[in-house]
Amino acid sequence: MSTTLTIRNLEEPVKHLLRMQAASHKRSMEAEARDILTRAVTQATPDNSIAAVSANEAAIRALNAVRGKWQGRGSTDEMMQELRGED
Repeated sequence: MSTTLTIRNLEEPVKHLLRMQAASHKRSMEAEARDILTRAVTQATPDNSIAAVSANEAAIRALNAVRGKWQGRGSTDEMMQELRGED
């Protein structure tokens, strides 16, 4: 499965640091960002109650939490706004 993620309004210093970090790991900024995001969402919780899970397992859990709620109702953007409390 392939997904595109666009990150808008990234501050220049952050972009620069990401570029430098990617170069130090000899990979693209995209690969570096993908690695950072994967590690961030698969880490243990602060209370260490959950062992690291794969990114796919985390995504499946998140999807199952809202599956069916939006079937036939609105767009994905509307669902995300409601989940964030941005009614």
